[in-house]
Amino acid sequence: MYRMEKFSDFIVEQKEEPYTLLLLVHSTPDDPNKTGVILEKESKKIDGVDVYQFEVNLGYPTINEKGNMVLHNHVFEKDVMGEIIKEVHDKKGFEIIPDKTVCMIRGSSEQVYRFADTVRLQDVYTVNSRLTHLLCDDKWLNYVVMKKDGLNQPKTALIKSERTLDVALKQIGNKFPILLKTAKGTQGIGVIFIESEKSLIATLQLINKLDENSGVLIQEYIKTDYDARVMVFDNEVVATLKRPVLKGDFRSNISQGVEPTKLELTDLERSECIKAAKSVKGKWLGVDFIPSKNRETEKPYIIEINSSPGTGHINELNNINIHKIILQHFKNRENWR
Repeated sequence: MYRMEKFSDFIVEQKEEPYTLLLLVHSTPDDPNKTGVILEKESKKIDGVDVYQFEVNLGYPTINEKGNMVLHNHVFEKDVMGEIIKEVHDKKGFEIIPDKTVCMIRGSSEQVYRFADTVRLQDVYTVNSRLTHLLCDDKWLNYVVMKKDGLNQPKTALIKSERTLDVALKQIGNKFPILLKTAKGTQGIGVIFIESEKSLIATLQLINKLDENSGVLIQEYIKTDYDARVMVFDNEVVATLKRPVLKGDFRSNISQGVEPTKLELTDLERSECIKAAKSVKGKWLGVDFIPSKNRETEKPYIIEINSSPGTGHINELNNINIHKIILQHFKNRENWR
């Protein structure tokens, strides 16, 4: 006799298991790792989740008898005069157990990446991948991969020397003003507003004198009253920020003093931001764009993608807890991919 299966027979329960989120950080006075501090604080409210922050510039690794890597923090707290007032040396350290550890990279220093590569050799799932960071940290690579995937961007050209300047200017329309960007740089640093070819040549000469290996991009300048930061996590938009352009400036970066608000996205903007995140194969990303004139029908201009996005203003403006969302997400082992 045919038996009617119960609906519960088809339900696969998502199994949540305890884990530790290993944060690889490189804190500096200019970038004090606020997101890491909040993640660690939030983890104390969630059963089965711990956070271990490892300062790559001061810590060191060892290998135990089981062959597992152990990370030891060795940091120094200083007073306002720079004098050491406290030494913190974690001699026991944090043992990396691959099936109980998720690694997250915070920052973009070579020291962070070197440790991340070492951790990956332990078969530890890492957010974001090395490839994702490579594609996001270099503005030229970021432009190339998004161009390949059909995303709308300001016209951009790479300048290797003054001899190729005419070709590069032609690629972006031969119109001033333009933006000059160093291939690497965050928080609005390394972006220069250029109003003439004479100024462009002088700036290039100065940059090349300081670092002849520095990659330089020139980009079509698109005038706007604001740009947007869209937080994409696991291929879903979870939060947005609208960042007004600074008065008397062309930048809208929060680190430059801008007060953001929440932005309601159009369906087209939402889908393009998700498409941008997929193009760099990332898990947790900040996608920046300039809106088009007709936001409903014209694609936004994707400016860049940040693979280690800050979380300032995100929670209060979007009425969410992004740190809790991230920590809860990885309790399900199915999300470790």
